Amino acid sequence: MHHSDQMSFDLGETPIKRRGRKPPKHGQALYFAALPTSEIAKLTAEMTRDQSRRNGLRREPRQQDLYHTTIYPLDIAHRAREEAIVAAMDAASTIYMSSFELVYDCVATFGGRDNHQYVLWRRRGNEGLKMLRRELCIALQCAGFDTEAAEPFEPHMTLFYCGRVLPETMLGQPVRWPVRSLMLVNSFQGDGEHGHIWEWPLS
Repeated sequence: MHHSDQMSFDLGETPIKRRGRKPPKHGQALYFAALPTSEIAKLTAEMTRDQSRRNGLRREPRQQDLYHTTIYPLDIAHRAREEAIVAAMDAASTIYMSSFELVYDCVATFGGRDNHQYVLWRRRGNEGLKMLRRELCIALQCAGFDTEAAEPFEPHMTLFYCGRVLPETMLGQPVRWPVRSLMLVNSFQGDGEHGHIWEWPLS
């Protein structure tokens, strides 16, 4: 569902640029995401270490504030970053949805070649998140973003990256948390740093 009114935003000191610091190693990326609760982020960090050791690796957990489930990455190649952020914020402000539960019940490998993602995943379900993505796609298209070439959506949360395919394994207890908001994130790629630009609560 969508609100009919649009909102205007003053970006102020939102984390678009980092004054006095070197540019990020691999550029910046904008995306909408669902962030886990602090308790789930802590559990995910512990699971990262455990699953890494189980597979004969030595991956250390990410900073807990970096764990997230990407809902929609923004393609801003053909517009100014600040303009794209304002347009994305206006689009997100039109969405009205109830909160829902996000559930992951297995670990699996995504990606190909030498850079695989080892992720929390669920083969079927998470319809709430898929519905939120559909609503967001419509709103972004109305805001002038190209959403036609969007890749198939498989909700997941990355634990770590590795150079080989690891076996898919069911978890003894699913990881679940209530998604109560939508977050626009600015990722400083290669630096392990995310800026939270704006958050929209779900009803």
